[in-house]
Amino acid sequence: MAKRDLEEELKKERRLIGSLLYEIDYCKQQLSVMEHEHNETTSALRGQIDSLMAEVNYKDCVLPDWELRYNRTMRQLMAENVMLREEIRKGNEEIAKLKCELSLQTKELEECKSKNDNDPDRGTLLNETEMLKENVPCQNLVETLSSQVAALKKELQETSEALEDTTSEHSGLTVKHLLVNQELQDARKESIKGLNDILNSKTTLGIKRMGDINHKAFEVACSQKFPNEDWRETCAKLCSLWQQNVQDPKWHPFKIIDIEGKLQRVIDEDDEKLKELRNEYGDIAYEAVGTALMEMNEYNASGMYPVPEVWNRKEERKATMKEIIEYIIKQLKIHKGKGKRKRDNM
Repeated sequence: MAKRDLEEELKKERRLIGSLLYEIDYCKQQLSVMEHEHNETTSALRGQIDSLMAEVNYKDCVLPDWELRYNRTMRQLMAENVMLREEIRKGNEEIAKLKCELSLQTKELEECKSKNDNDPDRGTLLNETEMLKENVPCQNLVETLSSQVAALKKELQETSEALEDTTSEHSGLTVKHLLVNQELQDARKESIKGLNDILNSKTTLGIKRMGDINHKAFEVACSQKFPNEDWRETCAKLCSLWQQNVQDPKWHPFKIIDIEGKLQRVIDEDDEKLKELRNEYGDIAYEAVGTALMEMNEYNASGMYPVPEVWNRKEERKATMKEIIEYIIKQLKIHKGKGKRKRDNM
């Protein structure tokens, strides 16, 4: 009986092992299918990303040249327009002057003709009148000036049409550039959503809230100002206060200055609040508030609340789309490698 029971137990164990082996094979097949789908998705995503980046890079390379050519053409056409209009004005003035002189002379001779019907010199005056009426050089001059004015008007029309075409072309390029920028912004927003739970303090890229006060700067300032006291509570209150100031839509501590021919918005160092902060807590706190103000003005001047951005911690700047895409692809490769090692261990 014991032997039969043992054999029966062995049969059950063999059936269980067979069932487990079948499940393992099935899981391997499922993982293989998932890996294939993952590879296809990754390949398609990489192709779309490469295509988008190539288009963006091409637009970025070509757009400055287009803008330079457009500005040069606009300046040239506007200068030609001014010259043509001036020549037309002078031509019109000359024609009006000649017509006025001819009219006065003709009127004077007509008056002489009516007053001197019985004058022996009447025939001579009539002849002079006819000669003036048929003054060929004068008529030729008027006709020449008229033809020149007509030619200038035609050239002006052509220049105006060329100017309109150039403006239309530039408008089209601007629209295309705005569409490409919108696509980039949408892709950037989606990447921020996806990376928000992945990036941490140890990764090169991180999520930074643009417009937030840098607490570390205030910690340094407060620790220096109150070295023998518990400054942490004061620091927390100070950061909260200045964050409210940064987000206050009624506070505009900016001024417009000319930098190399371009008007730019900068922090107004003479603002009373900022001057008080600088005098009380030094340049570190002042610069932290100034940085937050400039970020808020750039990223969300209408809403006045901090917004997330992918940040290159190593170089202290906004991460490029290329860096974001390279990071995503790197993470996909790492995930793929982990999945493969897990299957091999099974």
